[in-house]
Amino acid sequence: MAGPPEAHQFKHAYADRWVRFHSLPESKRYPEDETEYAIVLDRYNTVLDELFAGDDVYVVTTDWSPLPWGRRRPTVRRRLHPEGVLWTTVDDTEDTDPHFHTRSFHYADRRPGRRGCLDRLLR
Repeated sequence: MAGPPEAHQFKHAYADRWVRFHSLPESKRYPEDETEYAIVLDRYNTVLDELFAGDDVYVVTTDWSPLPWGRRRPTVRRRLHPEGVLWTTVDDTEDTDPHFHTRSFHYADRRPGRRGCLDRLLR
């Protein structure tokens, strides 16, 4: 890996293979009703089907807390990705103000890649 597993860094660390998919017509960012959620999930699953075609999928979710405490806390992530086990932590101390320092916790699991296997997380 060319850098930490931070989603906002991928387009820089992996510029030769990073791509953005627009999930809704006219580059609308977020679905507002069930019809739009169905469009989004179908598009996500179409891309995942092409990428994984029955192979295992590695699922990584993240949570964070402010430093210096760096303690994990109850979050929505635990409810949406209970299968995830702590994989790694990353401290972000780049800001000169220590009040903006954070610790990210990355959780991972591996599961069979089949259509809809990530719908709960993607939604």
